[in-house]
Amino acid sequence: MKTLLRRAAAGCAALLGMLAAGAPAVAAGPEPPVPVLRWIDCGDGLQCADARVPLDYDDPRGPTITIALIRKPAADPAQRIGSLFQLPGGPAQSGVQVLRDSPPQLLALLSRFDVIGFDQRGTGASRPAVDCGATPPSFFARPDAVDAEAYAAAARAYGQSCLRHNREILPHMSTANVARDVDLLRQAVGDRKLTAIGVSYGTNIGATYASMFPGRVRAMVLASAVDARTGRDHPVDSGEEQSAAFEDELDRFFARCAAAGTRCGFGGTDPEDAFDDLLARLDGRPLPTGDPSHPRLTGDDVREAALTAMYSPRRWRDFAAALTAITAGQPASMLDLLAGGDDFGSEDQRFAVLAVDQGFARGPVAGYVRDSVHAHRMFPHFWWVNGLVNLNLALWPVEDDDAFRGRFHYPAQAAPILVISNTHDPATPYAGARQLVADLGNARLLTYQADGHASLTSGNPCLVVPALAYLTDGTTLPPVGTTCRDDTDPFAP
Repeated sequence: MKTLLRRAAAGCAALLGMLAAGAPAVAAGPEPPVPVLRWIDCGDGLQCADARVPLDYDDPRGPTITIALIRKPAADPAQRIGSLFQLPGGPAQSGVQVLRDSPPQLLALLSRFDVIGFDQRGTGASRPAVDCGATPPSFFARPDAVDAEAYAAAARAYGQSCLRHNREILPHMSTANVARDVDLLRQAVGDRKLTAIGVSYGTNIGATYASMFPGRVRAMVLASAVDARTGRDHPVDSGEEQSAAFEDELDRFFARCAAAGTRCGFGGTDPEDAFDDLLARLDGRPLPTGDPSHPRLTGDDVREAALTAMYSPRRWRDFAAALTAITAGQPASMLDLLAGGDDFGSEDQRFAVLAVDQGFARGPVAGYVRDSVHAHRMFPHFWWVNGLVNLNLALWPVEDDDAFRGRFHYPAQAAPILVISNTHDPATPYAGARQLVADLGNARLLTYQADGHASLTSGNPCLVVPALAYLTDGTTLPPVGTTCRDDTDPFAP
């Protein structure tokens, strides 16, 4: 789970009034001061700044926290359209680092914008940053081999440690507060309306912003979109949908591997049986590695690596090669995959956001044990995505009273939103993107028949060209029902 966990109604007349005024759908009160940004050079043609925003928007002129920002200025000021905010994934992925790592060709496509990344409140280089000073109980706990009450006690202790170390900011970590921060950052850079791209959890930020501030969006692309409503209101259901999607993607890996034959090289005609045999062997007798920092390779290590590999078919060849090597008693390549997995941000910081956003019931531990037993039966490789781990969230010691609990909805009078989703996305299932489009209302779905997560990073012109055209003029959307396709072979030399 480390990879995954590293891996938010008014009447018609009132709504029209808010849109005309560009006012947020929130209670009126004193306005927080707009941050003053002092951009400094931070290398590679990038500029960095810190923004002071309210810790608590109920006290908008009270204590403040710092948001870390980075930007790539528009190449030609005369052709500049405005700022383009990259809404960070995760939650808790560093938007600052994502922009630093962005391919030059991507930034060249966006050269008419000041492209801006940021670390959401309480994460990354923003200050204070949540650090629990403790480790949560194992995500891989099997319900038939764990003392559930002891697990719950460990989850409570972890949450209490988080509270002791982060008492001020922990009750203010919701996605709604990130959306409020974004609105202040929009004003700080001088944009009348927001232009943004959100990927994965960043689509939750985008959907929340659009629902809270419907008159303040110029153009918004939500790629690899989450089902924001189900994730918030029915998180166990959302977790089961994600577990099922990861199982489906692993099945597709096995099928493509078998069809590729020696170009995949793992498991012969039945990679799935070979994979399950390997897991059973490593569960019973972990493989010594000779590496002091990771002395034994376990079945759970391979499950974690499998989850990471499912994020992109570009990783499937290396994953298959590592499986073949382990079968021969050679762990080095699998250790390399584990060490080089995606950095989705701090587990502590992810928990701090999800726990106050999602509506986990604070009911008896037995209910979570039943959920875990069900998950273990239904999802043989990825039950832990939605197992006892949820107790860490259900037993979290604080709530955020300013979390967004309203309807995810985006009125027809506002600028439209473009949603992009892969049909076989394991992390944010395609059905969730369709649900988000239905909930928002004024949104258009662009479907990508492809495996993996983070569709826009594929570079497929069928996706990139319409997304760029829409961001540029703020109005041009692909026709209803547009579908793109990925025909690449993940095991091609």
